[in-house]
Amino acid sequence: MSSIIAESDPSKFGNASGFSGKEQISGSNGTIAGPSQDTVWLKSVYAEKTPQLERSTSFHSDLNDKRPVESELLRSAQKEPLFDELESIVRIKQAEAKMFQVRADDARREAEGLKRIVIAKSEKIEEEYAGRFSKLHIVEAEEMRKQKYEEFQALERAHQEYFSMKMRMEADIKNLLLKMEATKRNLTM
Repeated sequence: MSSIIAESDPSKFGNASGFSGKEQISGSNGTIAGPSQDTVWLKSVYAEKTPQLERSTSFHSDLNDKRPVESELLRSAQKEPLFDELESIVRIKQAEAKMFQVRADDARREAEGLKRIVIAKSEKIEEEYAGRFSKLHIVEAEEMRKQKYEEFQALERAHQEYFSMKMRMEADIKNLLLKMEATKRNLTM
């Protein structure tokens, strides 16, 4: 019978409703009565009721000695599933961390690829801009060259006009000098 008590759940002894009809709470000292090898039959107050057993105090001391061992076994039995549960949670979290790390690595590689694409495109745009800018400078330079050429032609025309006017004036002055000499000769004669 003591082996049955040792194997039973100690939490059942804490509740008086868990006892069978033969097990009762002792009213004099307020302790919970449990099964015992030393049972004493009490007379029933009522004739219809079955006789009840009184529990001895030796059981309480045995029970109190066994309770720490049993509670320790229960705690360790309860801790094992708890540790297994915690270990499974840790494994799940580690798997999640690895998954997020893989995602982060993929995102980093994708960002680096996009960065290379952006750099290549910006270089291409810079080259196009430089080409357009140089073409714009070529167009501006061509326009400036045309303007300077027109100015040069105007200056050349002005120079030719000046040169021709100078030649006419020199010719007119020579004619005038010749006429003055002729008139002077006519008068001196």
